[in-house]
Amino acid sequence: MPRLNPAGHVRVRTAKGRKPSSQRWLERQLNDPFVREAKAKGYRSRAAFKLAELDDKFHFLKPGARVLDLGAAPGGWSQVAARRVGENGVVVAADILEMPPLPGVTTLKLDLSEPGALASLEHALGGPADVVLTDMAAPTTGHRATDHLRTTALL
Repeated sequence: MPRLNPAGHVRVRTAKGRKPSSQRWLERQLNDPFVREAKAKGYRSRAAFKLAELDDKFHFLKPGARVLDLGAAPGGWSQVAARRVGENGVVVAADILEMPPLPGVTTLKLDLSEPGALASLEHALGGPADVVLTDMAAPTTGHRATDHLRTTALL
């Protein structure tokens, strides 16, 4: 169970069966100011701030645009995209993982390597994409050659 120390830092007591690396990750997560801010603003992930910062600089999420978010789970980028393209825009979020629905976003549970995936995306978008977003990463094993092959397979 988390508890605050006098400095306001959250410390996690070691739970039975929790690895030290998991405990460290949990402490970092609980003390990350961007995680707190994302939660306060209703974003599903802190990655939403990365996309917002990029769009503030380069202005690629225009009102009415068709946006395709590949590897979208948990949906932070899709949330930002939907807010910025507005009601006249289209945001399609696709991921191999199940993702709860988001307002203004069409979510698809889809393996992009499967036949028919491209047709599903084109149908959901209703036309060509104006913007394609991806923050996909292959699951890593720690075996360098395997990880390299999995990463390049995303291309």
